[in-house]
Amino acid sequence: MKSNIFKKTASVVLSAIMALSVVTAAAPTEAKAATKKSNNYIIILHTNDIHASTEQTKDADGNITNIGFAAVAAYKKSLQKKYGKSNVTLVDAGDAMQGENIATVSKGLNITKIMNTTGYDLAIPGNHEFDYGFDNFLKLAGSAKYPYLCCNLTYKGTGDTVLRPYEIVNYDGTKVAYVGIDTPETFTKSTPKYFQDANGNWLYSFAEDETGATLYKTVQSTVDAARKAGAKYVVALGHLGESGTTDRWTSDAVIENTTGIDVLIDGHSHEEYDKKVKNKDGENVVLAQTGTKLANLGRIVINKKTGKISAKLIKPQNENKTVANYVKAIKSGYETEMNEVLATSKYTLYTMDPANPSKRIIRTKETNLGDLCADAYKAQLNSDIAIVNGGGIRIQIEAGKITKGTAYTVFPFNNTPVVIKVTGKQLRDFLEFSYRKVESDENGGFAHVSGITCTVDTSVSSAAIEDEKGMFTGVKDGKYRVTDIKVNGEALDLNKTYTVAGTTYTLLLSGDGNTAFSGCEATFEGDANYNDADLLADYLKTTLKGTIPEKYSNPLGEGRITIK
Repeated sequence: MKSNIFKKTASVVLSAIMALSVVTAAAPTEAKAATKKSNNYIIILHTNDIHASTEQTKDADGNITNIGFAAVAAYKKSLQKKYGKSNVTLVDAGDAMQGENIATVSKGLNITKIMNTTGYDLAIPGNHEFDYGFDNFLKLAGSAKYPYLCCNLTYKGTGDTVLRPYEIVNYDGTKVAYVGIDTPETFTKSTPKYFQDANGNWLYSFAEDETGATLYKTVQSTVDAARKAGAKYVVALGHLGESGTTDRWTSDAVIENTTGIDVLIDGHSHEEYDKKVKNKDGENVVLAQTGTKLANLGRIVINKKTGKISAKLIKPQNENKTVANYVKAIKSGYETEMNEVLATSKYTLYTMDPANPSKRIIRTKETNLGDLCADAYKAQLNSDIAIVNGGGIRIQIEAGKITKGTAYTVFPFNNTPVVIKVTGKQLRDFLEFSYRKVESDENGGFAHVSGITCTVDTSVSSAAIEDEKGMFTGVKDGKYRVTDIKVNGEALDLNKTYTVAGTTYTLLLSGDGNTAFSGCEATFEGDANYNDADLLADYLKTTLKGTIPEKYSNPLGEGRITIK
């Protein structure tokens, strides 16, 4: 069952791509805005981690859960009418172009077009903006009517910025500089190979090091340059995050080690906050993040007379009909195919903790959905074992009907299936790095497995070694915490060769920084006409014959990964 959906949208993608002049390493420019009327207030509306959530949704009680792009557009227009067009700016702090079918079928282009129609003025790339390849992101940025900013994404050889480091907007005589900052985690939380040449040499840098000092220095020099260029206020657009992210690269760490930033609009960790954090000089910096999937719209207000800055998260309800109809028109082009029912399930297939539905566990422990996804690869590609990274499984599947659209939302990255040959030693190294954080942090590289059982002894500190980019480099002194590894019931043979099924991201492209399989031979590799979602759809419809069996009834899986 091979989908033609990518072929259907190819012509749309090609016709919409524009020149790439916006993403050259040019000097910052001063954005001009025609002043409709003078006002004492600067209004900054912000979003982050939209993950292709396009339409307004409500819960059973009628409360808005996701506001949708149409509400963002309507609210911006209402403020422009009240405060003047030139006094309202709409920005995004990354991870907009990936997450749901509307993005997957167009490799992000549909979201760019919707953001153009909504009226975005500035944006930064999140790690997921690069999920369809670095060149694809440049094409998307070229088709955007708003500039993408980032001060710390540079060419490795020259140090020149790939994107504009900052942009100054003139609000009727008051200049505000917007500085883009991306987490160096982007290397491992997108696809490392996208930032390398064919020989594995790094082409780009995100100002990464083992202390955070390089990032702080880069941000500080950019802020200083913006101030020197006449900015009275500096607003950082950061895809940095707090909880579950690398300590030295969090939004708090950047604020605490720099001066001159007035506001940091954050993203990456899917949290909701508007608060104040002290900078290096002990001054308050406003820090705000809206959650994910347009759960909220952020609003920053700067009083030009008093200098007071306030932040608030809101849920506007009114919708702009033009944007709402535009989104519906795009979706109508593929929804019939996505509504095909593949299977039914008596059981919910989990990514979240059944005892605490607000807590995600797909990146820390085995679940029945992780088992099912790994089994799909093993069965469909006829391999000895299969591995699926927890970060690649994006939604849980509720009991009931499972559609093709569900499969595409579980696997929204358009990843390519592959089978490779690995040694037992390489497999042990892979699992050791994969399970290095199970007792402490979420890890997108947490391996869900099929054909494997193992034990992770958390009383033994992980000896997996990673470099400043978070890439696996080895196991210190050969001290492994992953033990009792069995392949299809037999003890792992370190010298034996096994076939492993998964995605090119995980197995060939060092996804999540796991390099253990680098250089391994591929015996099968899919193409653009057959992706990971298609493979899952085939497993549900053909192999399982449309019924989820009882083996997947336990929310925490079959006990393939024992953590003690």
